[in-house]
Amino acid sequence: MKSNRPINLPLSQVISVNSSPTARASILHRISGIILFILIPVMLWLLQTSLYSPHHFAAVFDNMVLRFIVWIFVAATAYHFVMGIKHLFADMGFNEDHQSGRTASIVSFVIAAILIVLSFIWVMF
Repeated sequence: MKSNRPINLPLSQVISVNSSPTARASILHRISGIILFILIPVMLWLLQTSLYSPHHFAAVFDNMVLRFIVWIFVAATAYHFVMGIKHLFADMGFNEDHQSGRTASIVSFVIAAILIVLSFIWVMF
């Protein structure tokens, strides 16, 4: 029996089909996990460099590009944490129907946005 399901969909078509907040939360949760995975070696290097001496500490945290990279890491961590909690509640059986899942995703987006803005203020200023 031949399947009519498409095998290789372009990303734009996947996003247009999955336009609900729940789907976007899940896709962005995966993307934030990839960002965290990529930035962990960079963050470990920054930590090692900053702990070498007071001069190196000042050099790392006076650099605006490095502070921006640190903010990206903190923002991805905050988003990944909030959406991970949302997914854990869904795994426990909460927010399984369409409307409550949509509401939980929107609330999670708002909480994550607040944490991301607060982390920007904390890291950059």
